[in-house]
Amino acid sequence: MTDDERLDRLTDRWRARHDARRPARADRPPAEMEREALAARAFPFRTASPAAYVAEHGDDMVGFTYDDARYTDPELDAWLTEVGRLLRERR
Repeated sequence: MTDDERLDRLTDRWRARHDARRPARADRPPAEMEREALAARAFPFRTASPAAYVAEHGDDMVGFTYDDARYTDPELDAWLTEVGRLLRERR
């Protein structure tokens, strides 16, 4: 088995464990203030649709966890939730 194959296998196992532990959308804990500020700066939730963002960047997003928390900005929260859903769907 090559190093790339080993890494792919480990990544798949991490994703499966992570997905199995994901809380229901309503049960997500609140994001820490720092994480919410980072997400608001890092993601173009006001200018790009989740589908367009995932189409452009999805292959590089191996371990997306921003949808694990609940954000006070409802637009940011909905955008991140949809990005996470789309990333899981395309696997």
